[in-house]
Formats: sequence, structure tokens, C-alpha cells
Amino acid sequence: MRYFVFIVSFLFAFNSIAQTDKKAALEQQKKDNLSKIKELNSIISRTSKKKNASLGKLNVLKEQIGVQKKQISVLEQNQQILAEEAEKLREEGDVLKAKLERLKKEYALMIYEAQKTSTVYNKMSFLLLSNDLGEFVRRFDYLRHYSANRKKQADLIYKTRQDLMTQEQKVVYKKQEEKKVLVEKEGEKKKLEVLKTKEDKVVTVLTQQEKKLKTELERKKLAVRKLDNLIAGIVQREIQKSIERERKLRQARQVKKVEVAKPVLPVLKKGETTKIVAEKPSEKSSEKKEASAKEEKKTVVAETKKAPKAEPAPAPVEEKKIESNTYYMNADEAKLASSFAALRGRMPFPVPSGFISDHFGVHKHPLLKGVMINNNGIDIQTSPGSPVHSVYDGVVQSVVNIPGINMVVAIQHGDYFTVYSKLANVSVSVGTRVRTGQLIGSVASDDDGTAEINFQVWKNTVRQNPESWLRR
Repeated sequence: MRYFVFIVSFLFAFNSIAQTDKKAALEQQKKDNLSKIKELNSIISRTSKKKNASLGKLNVLKEQIGVQKKQISVLEQNQQILAEEAEKLREEGDVLKAKLERLKKEYALMIYEAQKTSTVYNKMSFLLLSNDLGEFVRRFDYLRHYSANRKKQADLIYKTRQDLMTQEQKVVYKKQEEKKVLVEKEGEKKKLEVLKTKEDKVVTVLTQQEKKLKTELERKKLAVRKLDNLIAGIVQREIQKSIERERKLRQARQVKKVEVAKPVLPVLKKGETTKIVAEKPSEKSSEKKEASAKEEKKTVVAETKKAPKAEPAPAPVEEKKIESNTYYMNADEAKLASSFAALRGRMPFPVPSGFISDHFGVHKHPLLKGVMINNNGIDIQTSPGSPVHSVYDGVVQSVVNIPGINMVVAIQHGDYFTVYSKLANVSVSVGTRVRTGQLIGSVASDDDGTAEINFQVWKNTVRQNPESWLRR
């Protein structure tokens, strides 16, 4: 029975540690969600200053609803943990009750046995009836230990009863905690319903403005095409520069090889000349030549037998053909690109706060049915005037103003490029070397009061999904 109680206690302790860790993780999620909700409330309060209904406001409401659902889910998990803990405490209480009943029965049996030798006369008789001194000592030890065990049993019963009372109080406390979480969850559900109602109203208003939305979408597409052409032009320009640089390096290496392989002519003293006379072949000379050729052949064969076989000369390594769409990096650029690539999944956001309001790639328009939109990067919605920072070390290759998306900054990181558009102002210029986290500008807001930046990542001419690069 004691082993059973020990095993049960160990399992309860192990589960308690696991539950505590899970509760701590949920508590952190809860705090993060509350912080995000506060941030979104700040964004939507600024977004709503100019108009009651806009795509920017709809995006914030959708994000709020998503965070609110996460918060409700966290509370539900917390409620479940508390219910499980209360159940475990009840089970521990049942074990303690069973233990208390067993101790009471054992104590009652001890009391019954003690009545047989309850008087001094009975105790003395019990000792004097011993057959020898050894039995007398054993009976004396028995009486002494029996009395001590009875006292120990009484103390154990008292302690078990106290533990049981404490356990019952813990159950009551857990149920109270569970009730508080339930009330909080119901409050969050009411907030969610309010947000859904607001979302429905905004959708209704915007749906009635379908013509205007389509006009704005076409204007945005035109600006995006200009941005795409700009980025593609920058990338192609830098690729051509690197190709020219690579071609010159290869030519220089080729010239050096030719100079090394060029034979050295004998140095002539002043006044000396060299003269090569082409003699007519005669019969005698032909015979002499044949005789000398035979002698040379014999000599070569003899030397070949004596000398070890010479190793063949290594074949010259041919350089790869220069590709037209590849950026050829020098040592510094290769090092920068390598460290940039290692940043995947850990890259900081270009703005201090906000959320991804439009994702990478082709997807449905949030309101217009049958309309698909393509985003070569991601849109991050934030507060107007928020600072924009470079995500990594690099060189500014372009600063330009494009109607519809305001200021654009393109930064090169080896054969990688990052692009930041929809900026109100810019604090860097072309050729500027920037560091990670350096301020490059601030976020602009559109006519609806929505403030967002478009952020893109390119490797050579290939567009990357920025979400796979950014830190979660």
C-alpha cells in the first residue's frame, strides 16, 4: 500500500510540473495577445480618423478578430488545465481519505490489543511470565516499541487529516480560478462578437463602393508594375556591372597566363645579330640527317629504359561560361550574401510594430469576387509615421518616388536585394552604406488614413517570400 501511495504521489508530482510549464507558456501567450490587441487598437484608432470604412480598417479588424480568437483559445486551454488540476487534487484527496481510513483501523486494532495490558499489573505479569532473561528483554522491548508505534500512528492520523483538509481547500481554490477564467472567456467572446459586427458593417459599406475599389485597384496595379520594372532594372543593372567586372578579371588572368608561357629569347650584345639560313636539302645532308635521326632514336630509347616514366601534364581547368542572369560577387559581397542568407527565419521586421496585412503571391481580393491580386512582397500595416529600418547591412542602390506608392528604397546585400516602398520620407541616398537597424525613412499614410509599407526580398532576379525570412 505504501508503494502504491508513493507511485501515485510521484505521478501527481510529475504531471504537476508538466502542467505548470504548460500554464506558464499559456500565460506568456496571453500576455503577447493582450499586447497585440493593444497595438491593433492603437493602429485602428489612427486609421479611423479620416474615414469610417476602408480596406485598412477592414484589415485591422480581421487581425483583431484573429488575435481575439487566439486569446479565447488560450483561456479555454487554461480552463481545461485548471479543471484537470482540480480533478487530480480530488484524486489525491481520495487517496488521502483511503489512507486515513486504513490508519484509523490499524489504530483501533492497536488500542484493542493495548487493553489486554492496559494496567501496570498486566504489564508486570506479561514480563514476569518470561521463561528466561532473553525472553524478558524481548517482551520489554515489545511493550516499549508498541507504545511508541501507537503514538506515531496517532501523529500520522493527525497529519493525514491535515493534508486532506489542505487538499480539499486546494480543490476549492482551483474551482474558483476556473470560474474566473470562465468569466474572462465569456467577456472575450462578447468582444469578439462586437468585432465581427464592426467587420460586417465595414464589409457592407465597402461592397457598395465596388466601382471605387476597382478603380483604386487598377491604380495600385499600375504603381506596382512601375515598382516591379524599377526593381528588375536595378537588379539587371547590378548584374551587368558584376558580369563586366568578372569578364575583365578573366581577361586579366588570361593575359597573365600568356605572359608566363611566352618563350624567352637570348639576350644579344651590342652589334650582334642573329641570322637563320634556310639550306637546300642535298643527298649528303639527307643521309646525314637520317643517320643522326637513327642515332637520336637509339639514344632516346636507351634513356627511356633508364629514366622513370614522366607524369602527364595536368589538363588546364576551363572556366565556366559567364551566365547572363547571375550576379558575380567579389569576396566582400560573397561574405555579405552568405551572412544575409543565414538570417532566414531570424530577420527583424523593418518596422517596430504592426501586422502583415497582405501576403506574398497570388491570392483573392478581400472583397471583390473573382478578382485575384499578386503581391511580390508583403504589406505590413502599422501606425502613420512609424520609423522604417534596414533589415541588414548593405548598400543603397536606388531612392525614387513612384506615384501611388510614394518613396522607394532598394538596398543591395551581395546578390540579395531588399526593397522598402510606401515611405513618406527617406533619410538615405544612393551609395549610402547602411547597417542593420539603421533608419532609412518613415511610413506614409494613404487618403483613407491607412499606413503600411511594402517589403520585398530578391535573390538575383528571383523574388522571395519575405515571411519565410522574418522573425516570428
